[in-house]
Parts: sequence; structure tokens; C-alpha cells
Amino acid sequence: MAEAAVSYVAERLIDLFQRKIVFLKNVQQGVEGVRNELIRMKCFLKDADMKQEEDEAATIHNWVSEIRAVAYHAEDVIEIFIHQVESQQRQSLFIKCAFYPKKLYCLYKVGKEIESIQTRILEISNSRERYGIRNIQGLGEDDGSSTTREKMCELRRSSPLIANKDVVGLEKHVNSVVSILLKEDKSLRVASIVGMGGIGKTTLAKEVYNKTQIRNKFETRAWLYVSQDYRPMKIIKELILQVANPEEDKVKIVDTMDKLSQAGLEEMLQRRLEDTCYLIVLDDIWTTEAWNLIVRSFPDNDTSSRLLLTSRRKEVALHADALIRPYKLEVLNEQESWELFLKKAFPKDRECPQDLVDVGKDILEKCDGLPLAINVIGGLLAGKKQRSEWQRVQRNLSSYLVKSQTYGVSTILALSYQDLPPHLKSCFLYLGLFQKGKDINVKQLVHIWIAHGLIHQNEEQKLEDIVEDYLDELIGRNMLQVILLRADGRVKSCRLHDLLRDFCIMKAKEEIFLEIDNPSISFSESRHHVLYCPLERYEYLGNSKSYVRSLLSFDSSSTLVNLDCICTSSFKLLKVLYIDSPGLEVISDSIGKLFSLKYFGIGRKTRIKTLPRSISHLQNLETIDMPMSRYYSVLVSNVLWKLENLRHLFGYINSPRLLKIDRLNNLQTLGSIPVHHWMNNENLARMTNLQKVGLLIEKDDNLDMDRLCHSLAELEILQSLCLEVVDSLYISLVAGLSKLSHVVKLKLKGHLAPIPAHPCVFPSNLCQLTLVNSKLHPNSIQVLEKLTNLSVLKLVNAFPRNHEQADIITISENGFPGLKFLRVDQLMCMKEMKLGKGAMAGLKCLQIFKCYTLKRLPEELVSLTNLEKLEVREMPKAFIDKLQVSYLHTLQHIPNILIGHPSTDYEDPEELERRTKIGSLKQRAIKASAKFRHTQKRRRANVNTD
Repeated sequence: MAEAAVSYVAERLIDLFQRKIVFLKNVQQGVEGVRNELIRMKCFLKDADMKQEEDEAATIHNWVSEIRAVAYHAEDVIEIFIHQVESQQRQSLFIKCAFYPKKLYCLYKVGKEIESIQTRILEISNSRERYGIRNIQGLGEDDGSSTTREKMCELRRSSPLIANKDVVGLEKHVNSVVSILLKEDKSLRVASIVGMGGIGKTTLAKEVYNKTQIRNKFETRAWLYVSQDYRPMKIIKELILQVANPEEDKVKIVDTMDKLSQAGLEEMLQRRLEDTCYLIVLDDIWTTEAWNLIVRSFPDNDTSSRLLLTSRRKEVALHADALIRPYKLEVLNEQESWELFLKKAFPKDRECPQDLVDVGKDILEKCDGLPLAINVIGGLLAGKKQRSEWQRVQRNLSSYLVKSQTYGVSTILALSYQDLPPHLKSCFLYLGLFQKGKDINVKQLVHIWIAHGLIHQNEEQKLEDIVEDYLDELIGRNMLQVILLRADGRVKSCRLHDLLRDFCIMKAKEEIFLEIDNPSISFSESRHHVLYCPLERYEYLGNSKSYVRSLLSFDSSSTLVNLDCICTSSFKLLKVLYIDSPGLEVISDSIGKLFSLKYFGIGRKTRIKTLPRSISHLQNLETIDMPMSRYYSVLVSNVLWKLENLRHLFGYINSPRLLKIDRLNNLQTLGSIPVHHWMNNENLARMTNLQKVGLLIEKDDNLDMDRLCHSLAELEILQSLCLEVVDSLYISLVAGLSKLSHVVKLKLKGHLAPIPAHPCVFPSNLCQLTLVNSKLHPNSIQVLEKLTNLSVLKLVNAFPRNHEQADIITISENGFPGLKFLRVDQLMCMKEMKLGKGAMAGLKCLQIFKCYTLKRLPEELVSLTNLEKLEVREMPKAFIDKLQVSYLHTLQHIPNILIGHPSTDYEDPEELERRTKIGSLKQRAIKASAKFRHTQKRRRANVNTD
């Protein structure tokens, strides 16, 4: 899909040109020419992409690859030129004068390069006529009649008459959708089934369509397969034929329809439906435009008629009927997957020979619960009885599932990718950089997308907001799975289905030259993105003529003693460097050579404790991302103030000398620093972009809380504040906090002094409050419940463990009027929770974690009619048993109830880090002990030999 690559580069050239016009003015005409020709080329790439799937694929593929390569080469040339000029601009006047001839030479050289690139693009453009490549802006009624996509649509065309005998795990879903369709409402309503490609949306719709209750309820039923290449008139004609009476002359109906316009056909269909209770299924609908064209033919005749649509896009479902929640179909669980696999692989006896079970389970794990993949692999293995045959499939599983097949899993998944606009295609391809089977941290994803220039800012929105829109669209298209939500409803982590990830990597290798742990990397192209490769491969990369853009290393077994081997000319355009490798303890000073670096991340598994002074040379650096844990504070020299473009500084930062931070005018996030560094900066008010601040208060700080609050109040757009105290210190809630009117999120970690009886000490617009290890008096809840704007409250080990009044937590009548989210976590003495009348009336989510003494849920939960989610994790078995048996009447109104063990996302990061450190120390002690015993044993053996 070269359209994505060329669109990306064209946008990047515009961006570079607008930001660096001072440097590029001498080659302005050439740069504009390259950009304009690339934009023109986009018009032909859609046709070229479709022809790649046909007979002339090889030659077309070469043509597309040439465009992509020359486009990337243009970006490389201009970026390197800008770096050379910027480097000279930072020098003294004497050096500038001395190097002026070199500047003129650089200008001459880049001008010639751009001239050559422009000539090459024109040659490639002119050659398209030899391949019969046309300008396609969109498919019309008669366009693309012989394309692979159309053939695919014909093969995928659904019909409710074709029964699926091998259905697993659908009964509960069928009943849910049937109940939605039969809900009492005389108006025309639209139910929808959404989910990723291959998950079984059509199969579920068929089961519903043929259900006895549905056949009895609806006098008229029809089934339409829409697809991406829908044609409204053809669809309406097919519908009219389906709803016609059996005794009618179909030939006469067709003759009549052929004489009508689209408006006439719509009127004809409406007349046939106006006096009947009808159900029409619209299978595989992709766009809101398609929906708008089709739906106007259906009359709302007050007969409780229904439409049922299936789509990969949540946006379409919500557009069709915003009042009915789309029914989301999820992947099969392990048991359901195995059952479906047995039906396909062993259709007769449905039993797997014992010697094949382990191989079968391993193969099935790769399918990751996707019914389409299980059907394909199960059918492939049917009739194969030898273990060697199964192992051959096991070894080459990706080629069976993802690599080019005529109409296999790859083609189904490709439909979703092809439907993406170019900017989302680029974003999707970069998802291949993340580890397989691991949740994707959205914060990290956001900054990696931004670092690579994938997000183009507009005047109305800031970059981070645009990124969230992109992310929401990929989720809405069911190309990303949401794993965890934040309390405010934003996505915290997500995951790419394993098969979609394989498809993503396959495409990324073509488009952005992604390589993942590949011992035979070839560098014939101009750039590469590397997820991980061993140390010796870094050295090879360094000697290549390619430009590596991303380097992410996870769980490396190699010991990365220093980074000298990657700080070479081939890495001068490196944008992203993230290392989570246990072998890395020291970052060398050579990192300062990576002048293009925008995102630098360190994972929890590394043992890096110091950032070198040379980090100050990274003038383009926008994000430093380190673990947010006090047990992992990183020593930093007083050089951060030189990073003029730094926008986000995550992690606990320490320094032997006073850190100058008030010069970081672009800084938006300040993870956590000792408070004395903050208090000793005199010009904090000029940090006009600062939105999130974390401060650590230690014993020797002698903190004046009022003065601290006064300095924070000067930051007019500050939204989020975290204050943390160590050891036996207390956070004093003084009146100064109320001056922080812009703060909407407040996190207090450590012991709190007694809260005054009136909540006026809190910021007036406070919406989210988190209290960790607070040792509060239980009656403090009566103060917090008066915070009228509070929508999110998290209480983590907030009360003393042995307090005599902490066994019953009572929320007063009408307490917490605006609360939407409540988490109670590690309230070790709480035996009971009581709610007064009208308390937390708007609550939507309740989380109860590790409250081991809690005996029962509050009976008043039954009155919380807005409660949508109850999450109970790591609670005693007796409590869980009672929850599942005795509280059914209390919980039946809650649509989403989750019970189970907590994931690490719910754990306090510091507690997790502390336990990880203890575990690491234990492991090291065990290894040292084993090594000592082994040495002693060898010594004794040597003595005996002597």
C-alpha cells in the first residue's frame, strides 16, 4: 500500500518545509517540485495497489517500490541537510564564518540531490502508462469490475440459507441479540453486531435470523450483503425481489425495476414494506455514507420493525442508532477454541489423538481465539494423522494464516487495512514495533507516533488530542483491542490481535522496512525500523548505508555494555530509542550523537541509574520516558535545561546539584522531582505549557506548603498534581491548595495530616482524587463526600490497618453527588460499606481490590441504577462464592461484572517495583550461592585429583 508511504512523506516534506523555511529557501523550488509530484503520484497508487493483486503483480510491485524508495530518499536528504545547517547555526560567529564555504557546498550538494530525485520521480511517473495504471479517486458503478476485491466479495457473499454446522460459543450471544431485536418499541430501531474481521459477526447474524422467535415475530425478512463495494441500486433491487410475494412474477418485477431511477426504486421498496413488520439484515456494512444511502428506503411504520447490521466499525453502528449499544463480539476463549478446532480437524469423532494434543494446542494458541483462523487451520489439518505433518504446519503457521493466500485469513484482515485512510495506515504499521502478546501502553504509543512525525497538528487541537482521535478510530474499526481504561474513560492500554500483528509486520516490511529479530537483515533500501536484534547485529547496522529510524530492544539476552556501536552515521536519523534489556547498566556518552532522537525510553528491566551529560546535545528530544517509581530514581546532571524542545519528562529524577527547570518553556509533563529543586527555581511562571507536575517531599526539605501552593497557582494551565512524602512525614492540607483552581486531578501519596471539617482546602474544580497510604481517620470520608465536582475517587490503603472505627465505612445520604468512578483498594480493616439514601447516585464503575476483611457488598447497590461495571479482584474465596450466589438479586442490573485476579496494571507501581527488586535480589543471591557451591565443589575435586 504505497499510497500510505507516499502520503506520509509528502506530508513530512510540507511539515519540514514550513518549519525550516529559513534553511530550505535556497532549494525551495526543488523541494516544492518533489512534494507536488509525490502528491500527483498518489492519484495513481490506488489503481496500482489493486493491480498488485492480479497477474501483473511482480512488475507493478517493482514500480510501487521505486516510488516508495525515492520518496523516502527525498525525506532523508532534506533531514540530513537541515541537521547540517542547524549544527552550524549553533556555533559561534567565528566558526560560522570559517564554515561558510562548507555551507555553500552543502547547499550545492543538496540542490543536486533534489534535482536528481525530481528527475527520477518524473521518470517513474511517466513509466506508469506502460502498466496501464489509471487515476482512480474512487470506485464508481462500473469501475474495477475484474479486481481481486470484487472476486473476494463474491466468494464472501453471505446468505442466511447456508447453515454453519460448526458453531461454538454463540448461544449466549444469539440470546442477547434476539432480546435486543424483540425489545418492546414500535419505532424502527437498528441493532448492530461489531467486531474485527473473521470473528464471526455474519455467523452470529445468521443464527439470530433463523431463530424461531425471530421468524414468528417478523412477517417479512430479508438478508443483504453490502461489502465495501456496495452499489445502492443493486442492493435495493435485490431487496425488492426478496420481499416480493412468492407467487409474483419475478421477471415482470425485474422489467419494472430496470425502467426506474434510484428514487423510483426507493419508493417501490417503501411501498412494499409500509404495512408489514419487517426485519432486514445488512451484513458487512463499512461506511456511514453507505448506511445513509440505504436506510432512506426503509419506512418507519410503527410496527416494531427492525434492522440488524454487522460491521467492523463501531462508528457506523452508533451512527445507525445512537440509542442502542452495539453488540461487541469478542474472540473465543481457550475451551471454545479447542472445541471448534476439534470440529474442523476431526469432523467425525471430534477427538484428538493424545500424541497430537500438544502440537494442536500450540497451533491453536497462534490463532488467538479468532474463529476464521481456527476454521482455516482446522480444515488444513483435517485428514492429517501423522505428528510430522502437524509439526510442519506448526513450523510454517504464519505462511498458512497471514502470507498471501487467494482468499484466506490474510485477505480478510487486509480488507480492514485497505479501508484505512493513508494517515491511519501509517499509524497502524508502527504498531508492529511493539512486543508480541504484550499490552501496548498508550502513553508510549502516543509519543512514538509523534516522534515519527505521523501526527500533523492543526490550529484547533494539540498533538496529543489528535493522537487520541486516531487511536479511537482504530479501536472503533476493531483493529485494536482495548485492555484497560482509565478512570476518566480514556484508553490506558490496548493490544493488537496476534494475527493482525503478523499482518501488520508483513505490510510494514514492505512499507517502512520493519525488521524484527532478523539475523539476516538486508539493507537494500534507504531506511529501516528495528524492533530488536542482538548486539552483534547493531554493529552490522552501524556499518550499513541505511538509516535506522526506530530501535526498540526488549528482553535482550545480549549484554549491552554501551551504545557506542549504534551511535554511528547510520543512526543519525534515529527518532525512537527504547531499551528494556536486563543487560544494560550504563548509557555511554555517545548517545549525544543521535541528534535526530525525539523519544528516549528506559524500561523497568534495565539497571540504568544515570543519564550522561551528553544528553544535552539531543536538541530535538521531546520525550524522556522512565519508570514512574520512587525505587527507580535516575541521576541526572544539571543539563536538562538545554533541551529546548523537551515536552514530557516521565520518571523520578534526582540530581546532586540544583536542577534548572524553569527554562523548559515547552515542558508539559514533569514526572516527579524532589521538591527543593522546584522551590529553588525563580522563574517557574514562564513554564506556560506545564500541565502535569509530580513533587517528592523528603525529610530535609523544610517545606512551606503555602509558598509551594503559591508557586503552583502561577501555572495557569496546570491540570494534574501529585504530591508524595517519604517515611513518617505528613502532607499538610493547607488553604493554599484551594488556590489551584485549574487543578482537576490530585494525587496524594503518603501520610495526610487530619483533613479539616470543610473540604474548602481542596482545589475548587477538583474532579479526580487519589489517596495512597494516607492513614486517614475513617470519618474523613464525610468530608470528601462534600466535594461536589468529584467524579473519580481512588482510595488505596487510605485508612490505618488497625483503626477501631475503620471496620464500617459509611457514606452519608446524598454523599458524593457527582461521583462516577470509585476504587477501594487494600482497605484492610473495612468489614462493611454502607450507603445512605441517594449516595453516589450517578456511580458508573465500582472497583473493589484486596479488601480482605470485607464481608459483604452494600445492599444499597441495587438502587444504583446507573452502575455499569463492578470489578472485584483478589478477594477471599468466601467473598467470591457469596457474590456469585447470594447477591444475584443485588447485581442483576449491572451489565458488566468482572471477577478475578488483578493484572499488574492495577498494582501500585512502587509496590510492584519493590517486590520486583526483592525478587531480583533473591534470584541474584540464589545464583551467587549456586556459583559458590559449584566453585567449592570444583576445588574439592581438584584437591582430590592432586
